[in-house]
Amino acid sequence: MALKLVVLCLVLIEFAIGDVIVQTYDGKIRGISQQTRNGITYNSFLGVRYGKNPINELRFQPPIPVDPWDDVFDATTEKGICYQVTLDSDLETEDCLLLNLYTPMDLSSNSSASLPVMFFIHGGGFVEGSGILEWGVGPQFLVEYGVIMVAINYRLGPFGFLSTGDSVIPGNVGMKDQLMALQWVQRNIKYFGGDPEKVTIFGQSAGAASVSYLLLSPLSKGLFRAAILESGSALSPWAYQRNQVEISFQTAAVLNQEFAENRNSSDLLEYLQSISGKEIDVASAELTAKIQNAGNLQISKGFFYTPVIEQQSDDAFLTNLQYESFANGLFNNVPVLIGFNAEESLFMISDGFPAILEAYDSDTKLVVPFDMHIGDLDVKQAVGDIIKQFYIPGQNFQDSLLAGVKYHSNQDFDKSVIKQAELQAPYIPVYFYEFTYSGKMGNNPTHLDGSGAVGHGEEQNYIFGRWYSDELPDNTDLSQFPQADVNVHYRFMTLFTNFAKYLNPTPEQEEILQNIIWPTVQTENFQYLQIDTDLSVNQGYPKSKMYSLWTNLYETYGTKPFDTF
Repeated sequence: MALKLVVLCLVLIEFAIGDVIVQTYDGKIRGISQQTRNGITYNSFLGVRYGKNPINELRFQPPIPVDPWDDVFDATTEKGICYQVTLDSDLETEDCLLLNLYTPMDLSSNSSASLPVMFFIHGGGFVEGSGILEWGVGPQFLVEYGVIMVAINYRLGPFGFLSTGDSVIPGNVGMKDQLMALQWVQRNIKYFGGDPEKVTIFGQSAGAASVSYLLLSPLSKGLFRAAILESGSALSPWAYQRNQVEISFQTAAVLNQEFAENRNSSDLLEYLQSISGKEIDVASAELTAKIQNAGNLQISKGFFYTPVIEQQSDDAFLTNLQYESFANGLFNNVPVLIGFNAEESLFMISDGFPAILEAYDSDTKLVVPFDMHIGDLDVKQAVGDIIKQFYIPGQNFQDSLLAGVKYHSNQDFDKSVIKQAELQAPYIPVYFYEFTYSGKMGNNPTHLDGSGAVGHGEEQNYIFGRWYSDELPDNTDLSQFPQADVNVHYRFMTLFTNFAKYLNPTPEQEEILQNIIWPTVQTENFQYLQIDTDLSVNQGYPKSKMYSLWTNLYETYGTKPFDTF
């Protein structure tokens, strides 16, 4: 870790051109002025506090706004990250309600101009991840397109998503952290040259699911005007937990066997607020390792610590089922840009994947989505046989890694993302994409003959500058990449920033976009943009045979109301 910090400091010094102090609503903040490789000046404000340290009696509670300060807040270096269930880092802390802000606006001038804001929510299954530079969320590309970028931390794992299913620990405080960060932007972004009425939220994986949930929550109304979702949805099966009460008490029971029997929510809260954050972090990791197995995959049934449905209250984040809300137009009415990559589940190829496929062959009912709510075991077996026949006709899953990967890409990502777009299209402008270009800049080491070549998260390498990270290769020197890679990079940047600026990714024909006009999804005409070596507009659903299969299965055998899909 010390080496990482030294490298980071050297990079900051190399590109730094001076400090800058901004007077905000809460107090003065000192940032640092820097330049991109292309000589564009921007100002970085790192580790800005947007909420109080959520420890002791504030643990598991909605965030509290920061108090105003008199001194100058030092935002020239990064600080901590939230506790990670699946990782162990020296940077972990509960004092993590922090954001990074990058603005290309000349803050020393008296310009009255105001820039669009792109507010990024990181992924990581609600159990890991961060918006910090060291983890690859760099602004160097975005600021060159005349937008302000904000990247946040929010509480993860049990700290952000523990729930007793009642008023004691309602849950969703990680989502409420995101709301508070958006409220901070509304109060303060004007001081950095931003327009609070031009905020676009965007996220990848669990970050995209977060964006989806923010679309659904009445508490987020008016905090943003557009949304971009990369490879995730509130409809994704991994992004929702139905058994949150059991998981909460199981987490506590790892540390105190009393809670194997005691189901008193107040006792649970009192106990978990009395111990260290590290103990809770370790317990959540132990529980995950204990419960997860080849026949009980979180990615198919819901990660243990995710958003939940709350009881009705004035500060409830979510009280209605996601699927029903999207189907009935009960969401924030803003334009949406949404899509996925060619083969999202390439990351599942590992030493443990054959055991998962063996479990599917031993009990085909395991491939039937939990969210179909099929209680009859004979029906479930029949549906499992249909699914298996579609992916691996006349054979076993163990005979083909390819079949297993495609099943998980479709089941865990593709169908839910398409379904959200389809459900929202009658109410708002929806732009859908599929990313199919495999290039050096994507930095994907995993390939499988016969599969799509673009894996989960690969598009982020074309969007975020990564010269701060010693874990990821520097991608800001575009001369190292083939021209086709550079073109894809320019196209992603142009499409996404156009959407943030104009609420339309292609407001007019542009040469870099090959003069394509990206049409919206229509109720009776699903059109989408394929992002490959060239751009193309395609008619019909992406992966249409897959989507037809799953839609028919849910309609024929599923039990409504659905929550995820």
